Amino acid sequence: SGEIKIGLIGCGGRGSGAADQALSSGNYNFKLHAMGDAHQDRLEGSLKNLSTKHKDQVDVGERKFVGLDAYEKVIAECDMVILATPPGFRPYHFEAAVNAGKNVFMEKPVATDAPGVRKVLEMGKVAEQKGLKVVAGLQRRYQKCYREAYKQVKENNLIGDIVGGQMYWNDAGVWVKDRLEGMTEMQYQLLNWYYFVWLCGDHINEQHIHNMDIANWFIGSNPVSAQGMGGRQVRTGKQFGEIYDHHTVEFTYANGVRINSQCRHQKGCYSQVREEL
Repeated sequence: SGEIKIGLIGCGGRGSGAADQALSSGNYNFKLHAMGDAHQDRLEGSLKNLSTKHKDQVDVGERKFVGLDAYEKVIAECDMVILATPPGFRPYHFEAAVNAGKNVFMEKPVATDAPGVRKVLEMGKVAEQKGLKVVAGLQRRYQKCYREAYKQVKENNLIGDIVGGQMYWNDAGVWVKDRLEGMTEMQYQLLNWYYFVWLCGDHINEQHIHNMDIANWFIGSNPVSAQGMGGRQVRTGKQFGEIYDHHTVEFTYANGVRINSQCRHQKGCYSQVREEL
């Protein structure tokens, strides 16, 4: 019944959107209480926009923290944290939040490499033991049309057993930001985090994970093997870091079901984001 103090860690578009959604939920005990980001301008811009839209629910004051250690300071000030930085940092921010006894909403993906995934799994068990609530941003699980489709397929047996499927995230791609004069390599990579594997995990991990989550959800398990191919055909410049611009992968499940997946960032090509089982 008391005020719930929300801390926002990562004040870019997705983090600001998640904070806006929390404050728009109709629970007026929610207050945005602290904010942290690696970039001062991102934090200030987010704070201005959220304060304009949710005047009575934003009470950040001096609790604005900038730098790679900002997450520690935000966690100390709040009851619940929104983790929305580039996902390369997510496992360690999650660890700090759980150790501090805070409830968590964290954006997908939750990690960019195997050690990070193991860290999240480990801390998920700790969170459960502590009675903390943790939600990840795989939003299709909460979308009415998907939930109804799941009911029709799993409860009403609409199509019988799933024997295969296609998953697509093919579109024109995302932003790229110019390198500014005097910017360090670290600052540049943080600003263009999508293009660096240690921060993003590449296109399958960062975006196509939504589609693959649908396959796993409806099939009821995770793949046991995968084989595929990918490369850089159009995004070959240095400004595009090191990620691929196209992938195709065949995922095989223990029951023999195969899911073929495509994800591509190329302008002027066949574009669709959907799942078919």
